[in-house]
This record gives sequence, C-alpha cells and structure tokens, in this order.
Amino acid sequence: MDKVYLIGFMGTGKTAIGRNLKARYSVDELDERFVQEHGPITNFFKQHGETGFRKQEVELLRHSQAQIVVTGGGIIERPENRLFMKETGTIFWIDTPFHIVWNRIKTDPSRPLVKSRSTVEKLFRRRRSLYARAADVRLDGTKSVRELTKEIETLLEENV
Repeated sequence: MDKVYLIGFMGTGKTAIGRNLKARYSVDELDERFVQEHGPITNFFKQHGETGFRKQEVELLRHSQAQIVVTGGGIIERPENRLFMKETGTIFWIDTPFHIVWNRIKTDPSRPLVKSRSTVEKLFRRRRSLYARAADVRLDGTKSVRELTKEIETLLEENV
C-alpha cells in the first residue's frame, strides 16, 4: 500500500477518521504529534507565529513513517508539501461545506486561526482550490465519520 495523506480544512473530521483507521493501519496524526513534541499549538503560534509552526509541520510530514498521515488543514499552503505528498503517496481530500466546518470549529479554543467567521471563510475559500488541485481522491465530507472511514478502508483494500 502506498502512503495515504488525508487532507481537508480544519473541522472536516480528519482526526476522528484517523483514529478509526488506527485499528487496521499505522496512522500518524500530525497535529497530535506536534503537540506531543512542541506543546499546545496555540502556545507555539504565540511564540513562533504561523511561519514557525509551518516549518515544524514540514518536518513532521517528511519524517512520518506511517501508512496513513492525517495532516493539518494548512499543510497544503506550501507548494513543497503538495509536491512531496503527490510524489510519495495518494492524497484523499475530505471535502466538507463551510457551514458544517464552521459549526464544528467556531468555539474550539485550540484552533489559533479561528478568529471570526469571515476570516475563516476567506481562508476556507483560498484553501479549497488547493485541496481540489492536490487531491487524488475527493470524499464527500457531508457523510459521517463512520461512513468516511469505511469508504477509505474500501478504497485502500482496492489499492487505489
């Protein structure tokens, strides 16, 4: 099986899907690993800014040994990350409408980029085209975490 990268905006369910996939595959959740190695993301943002965070994120991505890598929502911002993922695996995009992700993230204090709805919506719109261009497989993010997990497992069994 080639390496698989799960991409999508924050709040799409990537982390929950990754946890479900751990029963059958080795899964690396990059934001989770970041917290283990560097402490809370919000604190890191305050000290080092988004640029410092993205630099560390690149290192985590490039050194992941897992079969499935659950990325943070902004990993696709850097062209070198998109290229690296394309060259080393298959990219699954969880495409979830903005109103759904907003309802999931609007009160989450662990997300340093969540300031106002309009700011997050601009970020969503900008990143959406990057996800679409990078993705090898588009998954319907209106489905439940359970349905998406099963769909990914089926695709992996079919060796996408």
